[in-house]
Amino acid sequence: MSSWNTQIARLFAEQKNALQAFVARRTGSAQVAADLTQKSFLRLARLPPDKQIDNLPAFLFTIASNLVRDHQRQMIRRERLDGGEPSDELPCASPGADEQLAAQQEQALMHDAIQALPEATRHIFLLYHVDECTYREIGARLNVTPRSVEYQLRRALIECRAYIQARLASDAGGKRP
Repeated sequence: MSSWNTQIARLFAEQKNALQAFVARRTGSAQVAADLTQKSFLRLARLPPDKQIDNLPAFLFTIASNLVRDHQRQMIRRERLDGGEPSDELPCASPGADEQLAAQQEQALMHDAIQALPEATRHIFLLYHVDECTYREIGARLNVTPRSVEYQLRRALIECRAYIQARLASDAGGKRP
């Protein structure tokens, strides 16, 4: 095996995992990282053996970084192409007045449903859905078991659903002539 091939083989053994992790962080995909890592080593191996490279690992990471950038550009291009031709009649990005009113009414109804919950259940519901606490965190704060937290959340959803259905039924009943 030539000296250049030996250097590449040694570099592969030493840097493959680190390079793949580096690429995975930048692309968010283990499969893409594996492909681009392999391409990086292939590009390095195809360089002429007499080419002077002072820092081979740094050069390898530069190759990988350039491949990641090319990959990201290609993905952006694909997304643009897959989006189809722009229409002459583009819809307005902001919702209309009727959509805004419906959203406000839904939000008010949900707020009323949450306020109608028993205080302890409402507190657990808000810790989970607003503060994004886990069952264990809520249990630790309130000195209850995570299973109890799960039960209270299930109860909250059932009661909110029942409240909303009852309100919608009564509102629909009141509007009929």
